[in-house]
Order: sequence, then C-alpha cells, then structure tokens
Amino acid sequence: MHLTNITIIGGGACGISLFIELFLQLRIANSHKKVSITIIEENEEVGKGLAFGTKQPGHILNTQADLMGIHFAEPAHFSEWLKKHDSRVGKEIVDNQGEDQAFTTRRLYGDYLKEQFDLYFELAEKEGMSVDLIKASATDIEKQKNGYSIQLSSGQRKLCDFAVLATGTPVANMYEELSDKKNYFDSPWPSSKILDRVPRNENVGILGSSLSAIDALMTLADNDHQGKITFYSLDGLMPRVQVEKPESYNCQHLTVSNLHKIQREELRSPTIFEIFRLFKKEAENFKGKKINWKKTKRTGVKADKLLKKDIAIAEQGGDALMNIPYALRYESSQMWKLLDENDKLRFKSWLGGYWAVNRHCMPLVNAKRIEKLFEAGQLEVIPKLEDVAFDESDERFVLTCQDKKRKEKFLINATGPASAVKDMKSELVKNLATRKLIEPEKAGGIKINTQTMQVINRGKSCPDFYALGHITNGLLLDVNAVWFNVKTIGNLSQHLINSITGENSL
Repeated sequence: MHLTNITIIGGGACGISLFIELFLQLRIANSHKKVSITIIEENEEVGKGLAFGTKQPGHILNTQADLMGIHFAEPAHFSEWLKKHDSRVGKEIVDNQGEDQAFTTRRLYGDYLKEQFDLYFELAEKEGMSVDLIKASATDIEKQKNGYSIQLSSGQRKLCDFAVLATGTPVANMYEELSDKKNYFDSPWPSSKILDRVPRNENVGILGSSLSAIDALMTLADNDHQGKITFYSLDGLMPRVQVEKPESYNCQHLTVSNLHKIQREELRSPTIFEIFRLFKKEAENFKGKKINWKKTKRTGVKADKLLKKDIAIAEQGGDALMNIPYALRYESSQMWKLLDENDKLRFKSWLGGYWAVNRHCMPLVNAKRIEKLFEAGQLEVIPKLEDVAFDESDERFVLTCQDKKRKEKFLINATGPASAVKDMKSELVKNLATRKLIEPEKAGGIKINTQTMQVINRGKSCPDFYALGHITNGLLLDVNAVWFNVKTIGNLSQHLINSITGENSL
C-alpha cells in the first residue's frame, strides 16, 4: 500500500512543531497508518540548529518562557516544562521572576526542542506510523507529476507527495566578495568558529548592531575577550531592553477594528501614514499626555547613552514606544496583512528600524553586561557605514563611515537574516527561485497563502507545497517569533491533513 508522504525540510523549531502537530491530528483521525512523515535536517541533532545549538550562556531567548511552547495552542508548555525539570535548569534561567516569565538560555531551549522531538518520534513509531529522519541538507526540489523529488546533499533523492519548507533563518549573502578572507566570518553562527580563530587580545569589528550583533558580542564576552569590539552599522541603533514585567495595556486607537473601519468606509487599504497617526495617538493615550516626538529620535545619539537610559526605562516598566508594540504582538501580523504592498515597503524603509529596536529587544541581563563593556571602553558603536573593503597590502578590512576609514583585522558579519530571496545564502532557495517553484514577494520572502501557508506559484496556491518561518517574512510580520510560527502551524496542518483525508474537519 502506498503511504502518502509528507516531507518537512528543516528540523528546527518550526519543523519539530509541525511534525508533532501532524502526528497528533493524524493519530486522532486514525489516519496515521496511511501517512508517512520524513524530516530532513542538516545538523547532527534535531532542534540544535544555528539558533539553539549554541553552547554560550550569553545567548539568551528574546521572548519569555510562557510564549515559547512548541505545541500548537499551548504557548505556556515550555514554562510548564521548566517547572517539571527544575533540578536540571540551574543557571540556565536569567531575569527570573518564576519560570512563567523567565528568559532562558537558548541552549536550554534547544534541549527542550530535542526532547519533544524524540518523545513524539518514538511515540509515532510505537503507534505504527512510518516516520523517518534524514541527516542531510536539501539542495534542490523538482516538481513531479505527483509530488516532488528532493535532492539531498548525500547525493540521494527523496520522493514525496507533500513538501514543507521549514528551513529556518537564512544567512544573508552580503559581502560575498569577502568570503575567502581567512579572518572574515559570514555569520555569528556557529560561535565555535569565532572562538577557534579569533585570539582573545585582538580587536574585532562586527557588521551590524541588532540582535545578531549582540549574539556575536556575547560569544566574545562569554569567553573573556580582551580586545576592543566595534559595531559598524547603517543607523547605529541597538535593540532596546526587555521589560521584565510589561505593564498590561489594551490598545484603544491602533486596533484591527479601526483599520478595518477605514477599509469599510473608504473602500481601500489603510496607509502607513494613517497607522503612524494612530500609533502616536495611542502612545499619548498610554502616557496620559502629549509626547515631544522630536525627543524620541534615536539616530545621532550615542549608543552608550541610549543603553543607559533604556536600562532605567526597562527597570521602571517600559515606555509607550516599547509597550505598545508588545501589546500588539497578537494583532500586528493581522494589521500587516491589511497594508498593500507599497505601504509595506514604505513601512520597512521609513519605520522598520524603529519598529525592530522597540519590538525585538535584548534581555536586561545582557544589557547590563553591555553597559559595563561601554564603561570599560571595550565596546564602541559607529553608525553610517558606507563601505566595506579588504586591503590586500596589510590584510585588513577597511570600513568607511561618513568618509572616515577604520581598519579591522577580524570582521564578523552580524547584519541579521536576509529578508529578500535574492539575499538569502541558500542553495535550496536559489534553486527553487531558478526553477520558479517560489516567487519573491517585494516586501521580503516568498509569496504564500497566509491562511493555509501554501506556496503561491503563478498566482495560485500550490496544493502540495507549503512554507513556514522566515522565508514568509514579507507577508507575515512576526516570523522571527517561535510563538507566531507555531500559531501558523495550526492552519497549515489542518489544511494539509484535510487535503489528504478529503475531510473538512477532523
């Protein structure tokens, strides 16, 4: 008997969550013996990819535990797991206000992911379901008459009826001309390559100043790096600081209903200008008085001064610019969908940097460590990066910022994940684009059906091809958040299973 095969490309958080949900729902529908599931994962351990395979204690989750559950509809599952495993948690919890609101190390979360995968993989086998884990990377996919043929790095091919891209966060292909330089690192991951090749007393340049740059910095700081560390970035903005106990707030002006009202009354999509006006109105309502918006400008202000101020604000419960995006975390993606393509691009161009630093903040414990690095003169942030080149004569990297040149012997690219398909350093994505199995979305990532997570090709939803996570970033705003991706998995798994069983519901 032919088993319908579902192949999940990627064994990170998205891939694991999808595998578990598919197994559970197929088992409940008593269809699990008619379906086989294959997971393709290039790393040695499932769940231990670039983000969660780290061993560094300074690499901390940027979301509190009660939103990090891997199971669909159970966001608090990870915090419950922490309570049950209190004896093994130890110092892996930081900023601890009880396990529900804790921020933990990523290595601990990687342990959680692997444990959940192993548990349900074994259970699926016990229940008689055919499941398989392939340790390889997928490099290409070809459309067949029925299903797909997936080319593996091992030289083998895997045939499947349904394919799901759960490829995780892609490394950017920026500065590829530097890739052959021995002291250049195209990503902060894995951290071991930096520690093996960068002497402790050498100065280091880091491209970027966002969360990826913070990860690179923590890799060095965790290992008592003594040389000077310099961030070089376009805007010089570092992430703001996580509020330990965010003040509860219900938005009254910037709401989905008010944006829908614009659609209903004007017969058009809301504009980014209207959204920003509503945000300003919301912020002043939160604060209880008018805000001098000129004073909220962050560009042009020294990073160490901003950090000191942000730490104090975080310890006092945060401010409107942080707490409103936090309050909107469940609605922001829905609001994003209401914008047309041009306004999404305007948002990214005009407000994207400010949204990022306020919505995706660093943990307080890391902020205080960074403050000490500033005070010791070991860390500097230089904005307005214009050019990066390599001087062959003295084998150093030349960084131009506002017409001033600086030289670095070691350089780490921590500019963050690629948004556009053309900027993704992935053989698989490149081949999919060449074959036109995926279509780039102007705002980033690929075109998908946001209700079912089906890949869109030639204007139509592919009946047997799905995508999750960062590769969908243009149409879905919060794809860097595990809780959001897990939420989208509910719709994907339901649609996929209905496609297999021919039922409208389980």
